[in-house]
Amino acid sequence: MEKTKLHDGLMNKKNFRQYLQNIGPVYYALLVLIIIGAATQPSFTTIRNVRNIIISTTPWAIASIGQTMALLTGGIDLTIGSIISLTNTLAAFLMKQSPDQVLGIVLLCIASGTFIGFINGLGVAYLRLNPFIFTLATGIATQGITLAIMYQPGGLVTEEFLKVSRANIGQIPVAFLYIIVIYAICWFFLHKTPFGLSVYAIGGNEAAARLSGIRVNRTKLAVYTISGFLAALAGLFIASRIGSGDPIVGEPISLDTITASVLGGTSLFGGVGGLVGSLSGSFFIGILSTTLNLNNVSPFFQWVIKGLILIIALILDLWRKSSNRQKQL
Repeated sequence: MEKTKLHDGLMNKKNFRQYLQNIGPVYYALLVLIIIGAATQPSFTTIRNVRNIIISTTPWAIASIGQTMALLTGGIDLTIGSIISLTNTLAAFLMKQSPDQVLGIVLLCIASGTFIGFINGLGVAYLRLNPFIFTLATGIATQGITLAIMYQPGGLVTEEFLKVSRANIGQIPVAFLYIIVIYAICWFFLHKTPFGLSVYAIGGNEAAARLSGIRVNRTKLAVYTISGFLAALAGLFIASRIGSGDPIVGEPISLDTITASVLGGTSLFGGVGGLVGSLSGSFFIGILSTTLNLNNVSPFFQWVIKGLILIIALILDLWRKSSNRQKQL
């Protein structure tokens, strides 16, 4: 089977139609959530609050790209939250010590996250280790390194670095431009290049992808490396936003990115999904968090609510899988 025929069959026909059907619910959920937020809090629709939602959603949106790619291959990346914590903490710790070395510190943080992603890719692709277990293990190890660097919130970023997340262009936060640019670039590579088509092919049928000549191992290695890179960017953004380091700031974000991706139509079984839905799912998480905070909902109950939403997303994905299988019979 020629590679182009395999790609066309996977992307442009069956899976693309299925994905369009899958992303519908997240937009309805977003609409309902916005209505609830506006009805319960008059300040919800103010420009200031909209800017806050965009800024707070940016880390989830950026990190969800890597998670979506991992899920598309039939894998998963549970190190995202730990990488975010590491780069956030490392940036704040080093900038406090050497405030004149911001560029070098930023590059070190990006390299650290990318390297961890590379290690994940080696384990999953070349050693054939279970991605759930392996990325969970590397995530735990990364979290241990983070706590060794800083066991409690502290550190300090420079005034210039604060502008990375807090700058505005008119009424539009620059964070919105980060989202647009990063998503546009990643969307292009995922949908318009052989690499992206290979990602879908691997998730759709890895054995067929190998037989068609796709370099499965290299593609998986690239996916997890990219995920680590994007998680590092998210961690740096959070450091800029809060102005300091927090060794557990990324703890819930791995699951949040899974929730955002699955709500956005990406299947946990691989091969079906995309970034448009993941972006919507990220904003759903961001708007939900803002709405709960504005209504003074306890952080503990927020965790319960997000956990229930993830369970619903998993059930929805399983239902989609079962429904599509019945249609094929």
